[in-house]
Amino acid sequence: MSQASYEPGITVTGASVVSIVEAIQSFSVLVNALLDVMKVQARGAGGERALDPSAWYPIEDYLLAYKKIDTLLGGRGLEKVGSMIPKNAVFPPDITDIHKALASIDVAFHMNHRKNGKDMFNPATGEMLEGIGHYAYTAIAGKNEGYVVCGNPYPCRFDQGLVKGMAQRFMPNATVTHDPTHGCRQKGGASCTFVVSW
Repeated sequence: MSQASYEPGITVTGASVVSIVEAIQSFSVLVNALLDVMKVQARGAGGERALDPSAWYPIEDYLLAYKKIDTLLGGRGLEKVGSMIPKNAVFPPDITDIHKALASIDVAFHMNHRKNGKDMFNPATGEMLEGIGHYAYTAIAGKNEGYVVCGNPYPCRFDQGLVKGMAQRFMPNATVTHDPTHGCRQKGGASCTFVVSW
C-alpha cells in the first residue's frame, strides 16, 4: 500500500466513499466488511446500513477499506474503485477537455476532503489546505500525452484507476501506464508517476 502520510483530522466526503460500494456491489460479503471497516451504523426501520453521501468519514477508515479491497480483490479491484471516483466526486464545472480534467484532479481531491472540519479547497478564494498530498499534471508539448504524479496516502493502483477514469471521460481511448523509473509508493517511494496517452 501507499507510503505517503497525511495529517490528523482528515475526513472524506461520503460521495467518494459511495464509489467504493458501487465498484464492489456484486460482492455482498465484501460490501458488509467495508461497512464494518467504515463503522457505518444501521439506519432506517429495517436496520439496514447505508452510506450517507453528505456525511464525512475519517480517512483512517477509508484507507482501511482500500486495504480490505486490495487483500480480497487485488490491484484490479483498486483500479475499478479508482475509475469510479470521477463519476461521484465533486469536480469544478469548467472541465472541458482531457488536459483540464487531469489538471483538475488535485483541486477535486482537496474538495472531497476536510481537515479539522474545514474544506481543504475553497473554490471562492482558491485557498488549498495542505495535509493530504497532491496530484500534479504535466502535458507533453506536441504529443497526445501527459504525466500525472501522485503523492498522497492512497494506493498506487487506486490512483491508476482514478487517472484513467478522468482521462477516459474526455478521450475514451486514453491509456494509463505506471512509470516505475520515477519510484512507486508501494515500494517505499514518495510518489507514483503515470503516463497518460491518447
